[in-house]
Amino acid sequence: MKRTTPQQPLSLAAAMLMALSTTAVAEDANPAATQTADTTATTLPEVRVRDARERPNSPNSGYQSGIVTSAKTKQLAKDIPQAITTVTEQLMLDSNADTMKSALRHVAGLTFNSGEGGRIGDNIMLRGFYSFGDLYLDGIRDVAQYNREVFHVEQIDVLRGSAAMLFGRGQAGGVINRVSKQPGLVDHTTVSTTVGSYAYRRVTADTNKVLGENAALRITAMKTDANSSRKGVETDREGLAPTLRWGIGTADEFILSYLYLYTHNVPDYGVPFFNHRPLDVPASRFYGTSKDYENNRTNMSTGTYIHRFSPDTELKTVLRFADYDRDLWAVAPRLAAGTTVVTDATLVTRGRQARGGTESTVTSQTDLSTRFLTGPLKHEALVGFEWLKEKASRWSYNALTNSTAGSTTVGDPDTNAGIPVNYGNRVRNTIASYEGITTGVYAQDQIEFLPGWKLLGGVRRDNMNADYSNGARVDYGEWSYRSGLLFQPDDLSTYYFAWSDSFNPTADLYQLTAAAAINPPERSRTIEFGTKWELLDGALSLRTSIYRGTKTWERNTDLEQAGVQLLSKKRHTDGIEIEAAGRITADWEVFAGLALMRARIDEAAPGNNPNIVGLRPRNAPPYTFNVWTTYRLDGNWRIGGGAEAKGRRQVYGVGGTAAIVPNVAPDYVRYDAMLAYEQPRYAFKLNVLNLFDKRYYEAVYENGGFAVPGTERAIQLTADLKF
Repeated sequence: MKRTTPQQPLSLAAAMLMALSTTAVAEDANPAATQTADTTATTLPEVRVRDARERPNSPNSGYQSGIVTSAKTKQLAKDIPQAITTVTEQLMLDSNADTMKSALRHVAGLTFNSGEGGRIGDNIMLRGFYSFGDLYLDGIRDVAQYNREVFHVEQIDVLRGSAAMLFGRGQAGGVINRVSKQPGLVDHTTVSTTVGSYAYRRVTADTNKVLGENAALRITAMKTDANSSRKGVETDREGLAPTLRWGIGTADEFILSYLYLYTHNVPDYGVPFFNHRPLDVPASRFYGTSKDYENNRTNMSTGTYIHRFSPDTELKTVLRFADYDRDLWAVAPRLAAGTTVVTDATLVTRGRQARGGTESTVTSQTDLSTRFLTGPLKHEALVGFEWLKEKASRWSYNALTNSTAGSTTVGDPDTNAGIPVNYGNRVRNTIASYEGITTGVYAQDQIEFLPGWKLLGGVRRDNMNADYSNGARVDYGEWSYRSGLLFQPDDLSTYYFAWSDSFNPTADLYQLTAAAAINPPERSRTIEFGTKWELLDGALSLRTSIYRGTKTWERNTDLEQAGVQLLSKKRHTDGIEIEAAGRITADWEVFAGLALMRARIDEAAPGNNPNIVGLRPRNAPPYTFNVWTTYRLDGNWRIGGGAEAKGRRQVYGVGGTAAIVPNVAPDYVRYDAMLAYEQPRYAFKLNVLNLFDKRYYEAVYENGGFAVPGTERAIQLTADLKF
């Protein structure tokens, strides 16, 4: 049977955007006209249309981005003068991504750090810059140290480049925003079960129930229990995310949501370096202990109110309460100093990584977005206010007498070896805390001053007052800016230039000390030229960009190096990115990206090793590449696969004055595969991770202590039931 070409995703997203702006408050805008129309219209017989539905509450069902809100307003990606990558739900499902980290493997120019001085949770580099302080959930800051899930996530938007004008303090790499699944006006339930290699077991549920004419409840839940190809490493996760939404499609809409996530992991600090390369041992060897653990508990409660004054003007207010608890007791493997020969009998020391912390935040954010005319000029304006209260405490653990794990050996990494009876007994030490209040006021306007020509300008003012437990106080006020010029000669092509900046003081992300207040805040700026095309009648999106990101007064993220406040005084990254997402044919879907980066340190920070000048910054590879593609065969079968490639990543310390010889994690290419059989009510999917069993290292420690091997070949089988 000949397959007809479906309506293109971009056209669907554009139609949804138009519907949102024209129908939400049509009756409120002109009730008299509505009444007249009702009295004069001819009553027609009811017609019911039925068809199979697929993911009714998602703005897209493929790999192409639809409507994005990560730039504060509802826009298509092509209308944003900044590079943006969207990892859609379908892409996450097809590749069996079960954490934010695994989903972000599809983002070019992104790498992962591991255990930075005991730092817990997602630790990301984007365009060669730290981005763990630029993590958001539905546009609200979510930078606590924990491992994020995707069971409740509809898509992940990566807005590249400096973005402080939109989000406040941040880095040069970009903003990573998770978008939660929202209730809709169609009942549906999907239950998924996955089993696989290394005792992998995962169950997720996603149910949406209509409660009235314009109200619905959506509940997503997850339970995951899995071991790893790294013998001794395991994870246990559970999560629940209910969301109640009413007033859907009316002038006044309310949303109440809650997120609970608990993770209990055996943390993995990988293998030590030897001769400036990861120790050449089987990828399954784990040098931790059977007593290691990492516990994270996250609770978020969010209330949202949206008032639509007209089809063109909307006021949105969000209030969120978030609490985070974390606890770490683990070891990091090291070879003894001066080791020149490694055999199976060589000792591996196990340095303690032990710390914990609590954080609580209250965030209030209000955005007014509107479209209007002033003569021939078309405006899309945004005005907003943000208030953030933060309270955090962090501590290290001191082991009590005889409570330190003994050494093991390279060839026999027994997780129970050298464990004293009272191992794990400890007391809190070096407790540090701070409380801070940040306020931000911002305004932005995008003006179409000639047909197809748009000028963007925005400004923001942030003020923070923070009190530290050592009696110090930090007060600062910073301005941030955003500007851009777009040329759109038609609906399918965009050319843009953008300039933006960011800042970041010493506060929540670093050592909870005001010692670095003597230095100016980090400042970042990004200059970017780019193009965005919609090819094949809008079915395939293609974007390119060339940029320079520059950072000054770069802070040290290693919590263990209390005496090293700065890494560099100035550094930059020059880069080129190419990305494609969408359908090549009605049956062939693709998502691919290539990032080339030339990153350099330009000036050493005062007191740091001057030999770092000219080096490539840590964990900033010269290239990354990713591709994922699927093809629908005749009948109900789909096949797919992908590749992830990263160049050499180097890591090193910054102290002393000696010449620096970096440790290097080698480049790699990892391949995955998928086979799926799909019916309207059920589906089966087989994923093979690391198809050719490639030895590779997915994360590195910034000071060069260790590298974490990625998974060995793993097979996972998923069954979906829909009703």
